[in-house]
Amino acid sequence: MRIILISGLLALASSVFADVAYTVIGFPDAATNTYAVEINKKLYPLQMSEATFPLWSANVAGVSASSGYRYVQLNNKNGVVAREKFLRYFANKDATATLNEFFNRQTTITTLPSIKQVYKDIRPKSSRAFDSSQIATIHLTAEPTTFDDMINNPLDDERKAIKAGFRFINANTVYSVGEVRLKVSGHGSRKYKKVSLRIKFDDDKGETFFDRPIIKLRSQYIDPTMIREKLYLDILNAVGVPAYQGSYVRVYVNGKPHGFYLMVEDIEESSLMSTIHHGAIGDKKALGSLYQMGSGHKAAMLYKGPRTANYDPMVYENKIRGDNPKDEPMQQFIAFMKDLQDWNPAAAGGIAYWNLRLDLEGYLRSMALEYLTGAWDSFWWRGNNYFMYFNPQRKVWQFIPTDFDHTFSNGNHADVDTTYKKFAQSRLRRGSNDHPLVTKLIYKNKDINKQFETTLLTIARDVFNNKALDARINAYETQIEQDVAWDYSIDRSKLPGKNLGWTIADFHNSIKGPVKSVSNGIKPWITSRAKSVPDQIGK
Repeated sequence: MRIILISGLLALASSVFADVAYTVIGFPDAATNTYAVEINKKLYPLQMSEATFPLWSANVAGVSASSGYRYVQLNNKNGVVAREKFLRYFANKDATATLNEFFNRQTTITTLPSIKQVYKDIRPKSSRAFDSSQIATIHLTAEPTTFDDMINNPLDDERKAIKAGFRFINANTVYSVGEVRLKVSGHGSRKYKKVSLRIKFDDDKGETFFDRPIIKLRSQYIDPTMIREKLYLDILNAVGVPAYQGSYVRVYVNGKPHGFYLMVEDIEESSLMSTIHHGAIGDKKALGSLYQMGSGHKAAMLYKGPRTANYDPMVYENKIRGDNPKDEPMQQFIAFMKDLQDWNPAAAGGIAYWNLRLDLEGYLRSMALEYLTGAWDSFWWRGNNYFMYFNPQRKVWQFIPTDFDHTFSNGNHADVDTTYKKFAQSRLRRGSNDHPLVTKLIYKNKDINKQFETTLLTIARDVFNNKALDARINAYETQIEQDVAWDYSIDRSKLPGKNLGWTIADFHNSIKGPVKSVSNGIKPWITSRAKSVPDQIGK
């Protein structure tokens, strides 16, 4: 069963003047504890039920929206065990209800500085789920032993998804589903103590999460700031590259803290329909073919023969068959790789040739960002973490990037801190595998190379620099600091995997400089790249 409740409807606002509805998200320290709102030093109990937990609310009569208030946690004898140290105030003195606020978090909505839109904005319409201005809360309920067994065995690829209850709460919305399918997600991230999660809704029964049948909770454990991937998504949006959307969430399981995550949509039918086609395709059967090249698999688009059987399905996973024959699901993509192998980059007309086969400009923008951010765990460097989608409307392939935690110097600084022309060459010295979509198009064809350099310079000048990005980074630092500290305080000592031991000091320091295994800070990395690009291109 699904319920959607809008803030202010949980407790009906009275038409009588000075009746105000207060609502807070709270996870009490003990099962018998409750919450109350304190107004003018008087406590008013808040109510909760199984159908609304962890949302506590009440209509309080005879108070004014101009009065300051705070939330408190009470024990079973109505004694105060925790009190917010700050007073809250309504921005609108005529309001009759609060937003869905979170206990001990003073800010519910953050005004984020905008990032300049460099190319056409192709983002899907705004969603209640992915709102960067706020941190939502997800509460999962699962059989404790089953959940613990899953978390303690993250490398078990044969494990089936477990059943869980799901409740999502943000400032204005409560969304509940009685049963979803929950499993560990990711590849390399499974080797750490904090793992990513995948949540699947029952799409066959018409159950989705705001039109998304699958969402992922990305742990961001290897990034001490938990900002790198979100910032990368922001820049992809600014340069008009199709990408999944994401926003921050705090996650609880069975009433207990589980962690701070970046919630993102999965790349599948509904996201293609909204992000690539913007509603112009309403039938899943009309979508083109989609292939996923995930983390840990080097998918360099090398032609190895005319049959699907010539290609490892673990490297090139067919997610949507499209117009391909059932017994040859890679037929279209193989033809693309054959064209890539046969094409002579010294021949004239390279841009026209590839514009008939590939969203060339979108691909070059993606590659520009991979270079600018030093994204070593992506296509250019490693040959992984991307999708290829055949757009049946445009009759061309589109490159869709994914997974951006190893960016902004989060890796081997020496390998990626170089000119773009040496960026792939240094990787190629490690082995014999070529990446012809990079080497042939970006390096060896003078016309496409010129277009790439123009794209690279434009992005560096207009968005990838400190003047354009520092204010956004600063806002994220302030917005998520408390929840990052909360995440780092969770005891994961008994879980398997590597412990990176991040602290809140690492959170701040990795924005401005090196920490432990992260060789540079986000801001100085941006400074360095923004300065070097004009020098490389001679502008």
